[in-house]
Amino acid sequence: MSEVNFANFNPAEHSVYDVGEGVIREMAGAFGYELTAEPDVDNLGDLIGAVGPAKTLQDNIEKVQARLGTDQDAVNIARDWVERSGLLTPVERSFMNPELEVLKDIDVAVITGGVANWMHRRADALIQRINRDGTQIGKVILAAGNRKMPDSERDDVMGGETEYIYMGDIIKPKLGKAGVIVSSVIGADSGVGDDVAEAFVEYGISSKARNVLVVSNAGAWVQNAGQIKRAMMRRLQLDEELPDNELFVISDEFPLGTGVEPAATHQNPLSALGQIARNAQEFVRHQT
Repeated sequence: MSEVNFANFNPAEHSVYDVGEGVIREMAGAFGYELTAEPDVDNLGDLIGAVGPAKTLQDNIEKVQARLGTDQDAVNIARDWVERSGLLTPVERSFMNPELEVLKDIDVAVITGGVANWMHRRADALIQRINRDGTQIGKVILAAGNRKMPDSERDDVMGGETEYIYMGDIIKPKLGKAGVIVSSVIGADSGVGDDVAEAFVEYGISSKARNVLVVSNAGAWVQNAGQIKRAMMRRLQLDEELPDNELFVISDEFPLGTGVEPAATHQNPLSALGQIARNAQEFVRHQT
């Protein structure tokens, strides 16, 4: 069997402790954290608190740096974990089955909020998918919350605007210019990802929709698609597991940096550790 990483992870077969030949265990050991014998949602939640509690990834760098040691040592250790985990590997798959390819006829595609660069990367991923494979999409939905946009080097980010406003004012026209028509922009009166997912499912999915494509970005696709799946299970009141061919996800590729490049062009390895832990926790949510 090939090495287990996030890109080929199968929740029905794999343990998150096997990702990257033990990346989660190594991270826990380095941070002095004790894992449960079997992966546990709450236990991994505490690991997130140890390696990357801040949702704004850059805010975690100083804490990770202090724990892992000198500048170069910390970067090298973190880079190794990120590379082995497959965190930044692009995917086009069913969320729950890596062997199932994305359909070319999709009922609903959704892009959710985040920092500006993530939103733009998600829009680009959708445009590229349509242009490359001719994917037919019934509706394209944008969904975002009321969290204020963090400071950005981008000229199109204005002070004080929310993710919802940015999504409507910037991302929707960007998609339209590329020939991708947005059916609606859905807002949630919350900045929490789970609440945004709930709003999307409530207002963006009709009873006739048979499949959903979550358009995400490298590093975030597991959490993104997992939130949508949990919202679908709750809102649609499903008693049985959501079929593999009803929730798909795509993400882009993003280069791993050395800690000195801008966040817009490279993933800082120190800020990525929280993403590794969050992805592991999200997959475990769908195994219990």
